[in-house]
Amino acid sequence: MPAVEIAAKDWLEDHSGRIAQECAVRLCLACCAVLPSDRAFAKLVDEQVLADLLELAFHGRRVMERRQLKSATIGSDPLWPPSSKAPPNGNLWDAFGIIIHAESLTLVWETPDLEGNPYQSSGRKPKFAGSLTAKSDQGEVKLPIGAIAASFIGSVLNQMAGTAK
Repeated sequence: MPAVEIAAKDWLEDHSGRIAQECAVRLCLACCAVLPSDRAFAKLVDEQVLADLLELAFHGRRVMERRQLKSATIGSDPLWPPSSKAPPNGNLWDAFGIIIHAESLTLVWETPDLEGNPYQSSGRKPKFAGSLTAKSDQGEVKLPIGAIAASFIGSVLNQMAGTAK
């Protein structure tokens, strides 16, 4: 089992913290990977990213609730600003709630600003999983995936690590 970077108060917090941390790391990696446009591969990535987002939202919100860390904001991490196509929604706790209660979630593929296309010889375009569209009875919201994951890592896990000392 991988090491967990947070110091938990109890088993439940440790379990949720470990799952949320693993999902956040996978989401950060998925959102910075430039991939070739391939329908079959994109479907596999869609399924994995959406599954990780749901798990991060559920377990991350549980950790935030147990630690009274509901004030983290999306895009406050200088290492991972939100996408220009999906500006920050504000509060991380609220974004997790939107994801958990959504009627539908759709991954939005974005085109990176690259000089030269590494997939040009195969006739494909580069793209990355940049944002998410969540639809509910409240309307439609576009959320930046990488910024959400980085905000959880940077805000919540760093605060928890600081309180564990």
